[in-house]
Amino acid sequence: MTVMQIAGVALISIAALAIIRTYRPDLALALSITVCVVILIAVVGNIAEIKGVVDQMLTGYGLDALHIKVIFKVIGIAYIAQFAADACRDAGEGAIASKVELAGRVLIVATAMPAMISILSLLQSLLVST
Repeated sequence: MTVMQIAGVALISIAALAIIRTYRPDLALALSITVCVVILIAVVGNIAEIKGVVDQMLTGYGLDALHIKVIFKVIGIAYIAQFAADACRDAGEGAIASKVELAGRVLIVATAMPAMISILSLLQSLLVST
């Protein structure tokens, strides 16, 4: 799905939601979440292409897979937390949305810790050897 198609789906959904929300707010929330899931599923197909490019970079440049995996995990956590927080906000639950975002930030830091420790160890070994 191209960005133009996604934008078209989003704009049509917004127009439909504006009309539906007036008469059936419960259906509007369900439609909103459904559209978000459809867009998310449409984009997930591109992950295989991204993974292929990353694998080529790892083998071609001799990069450490740990750091690349951490980067993608962090990006995934950020997207999922943002998606969940936006869904909470759409449902009128701002307090829950802010807690989901906080949880996402904490999980990002926890996920990045092994890579940060690895980088700090590398820097320490470079400083000691010089």
